[in-house]
Amino acid sequence: MLVLRMMRVALRLVGPYGWAPWRSPLLRWRMETYGIFDERGHLLHADEITPARFRRFVVTHYRILWAFLRWAARLSVSDRSHRVAWS
Repeated sequence: MLVLRMMRVALRLVGPYGWAPWRSPLLRWRMETYGIFDERGHLLHADEITPARFRRFVVTHYRILWAFLRWAARLSVSDRSHRVAWS
């Protein structure tokens, strides 16, 4: 159940870019602010993120990304349980 919620969070993050997540402006911006570097060690701009660099980032940081998705999935469940129905 948690994995399904994690997948739902991931799909919300990529938005309409589900088959090409490296094109998602939100993910590219987050990768840029996280600090993604090229082969020479220079900080990349969001426009310079290619599919290969995106895959390398995901493979390199999969533990952090997995932990974030798990946290966001649990947060979305706790948000729903605290909502008050206004009548």
